[in-house]
Amino acid sequence: MSRLTALFLTAFLLSACIEGDGNISPPSADADIYVPVYGDPATAKEISIGDPKPISDPAKIFVYQDYLMVNIRNEGFHVIDNSIPTLPRPLFFINVPGNQDVAIKDGVIYADNYSDIVAFIIDDNQQLQVVSRLENVMNNQLYPPFTNVYFECVDPSKGVVIDWVKADIPTPDCYR
Repeated sequence: MSRLTALFLTAFLLSACIEGDGNISPPSADADIYVPVYGDPATAKEISIGDPKPISDPAKIFVYQDYLMVNIRNEGFHVIDNSIPTLPRPLFFINVPGNQDVAIKDGVIYADNYSDIVAFIIDDNQQLQVVSRLENVMNNQLYPPFTNVYFECVDPSKGVVIDWVKADIPTPDCYR
């Protein structure tokens, strides 16, 4: 391949990465359109321990020592005593709004809480203590959790995005 051909091919491929003027083509009649649901930033990021509750729609399950952790997307996770595997015993539910994933290392629990990453521990009295919080390190709330959809762009002045719902709006301003 000649250098000139390679140069034109590179320029052509890179031109696909250039953003347009912000106008997107209108969605078809059967297109999925989503709008953000906003919540109060002060209360949306509160983490707490609650009583055990029935497990519904589990996302991930993992083991740490004698415990099972069952993640419930956008809500938090169940902590279950599995020291006797034939008799698992629900201990409590950790409410972590906006949570998608959890990890544990050396007794410290790491969880996403909307756009933040929070590290916390639970003492022997089942009291939760936040060790650290990294704020606004994840941008997963700027877009719906789907691709190839139209959506209303996020307006941070309205609060934090706590969910995405299907809606019928005439002119969505974003596409992913």
